[in-house]
Amino acid sequence: MNVIQFAGATFCHADSALAGGSTTTLTLGVAPYYCIKGKAYTQATTTNVQPSTTDITTGATLEGIPAGYGAVIVVGATSTESTTLRMAQGPLAELDVNSTTYTPGSFKDRPQFPSLPEDFCPFGYVVVKVATDYTSGASYIFGSSNTTVTGAQNSASTAHANTFTSVMAMPDRPVAS
Repeated sequence: MNVIQFAGATFCHADSALAGGSTTTLTLGVAPYYCIKGKAYTQATTTNVQPSTTDITTGATLEGIPAGYGAVIVVGATSTESTTLRMAQGPLAELDVNSTTYTPGSFKDRPQFPSLPEDFCPFGYVVVKVATDYTSGASYIFGSSNTTVTGAQNSASTAHANTFTSVMAMPDRPVAS
């Protein structure tokens, strides 16, 4: 093995078991060790932690996702925050019409990952799809709106679907289904 190949690497050492917590929170079922630019850090196991809704890349509040659209939200931590989960939101991607009432349709084009800052290690990502009949506010805001896996998908105020995926390193593209 060539040690130089790993010089300056950024990765999470294990499956963090990223999942939706209760209502607007997130949970990491495993306390991962992670590496940013070759330096080691530890993230505590978190249960029902409220993530920062400031986009780690833009410094602004996460952009809302309007009805009939979806996006990828990357979740992780920086070198200075070992207990706060940070997020970055990818560009909006249009959905087909609902498959059934309150259930989002498929992506017309595969959603894309957001740009990520150098001082950030991803633990996972969430593919968010907001149904065309979603009516809770102007748009769905991950971390402020319900973050559970499916919402309830039994009313217009919960008509969204969230798919959680843990990562050790960023894949070349998100799994969109």
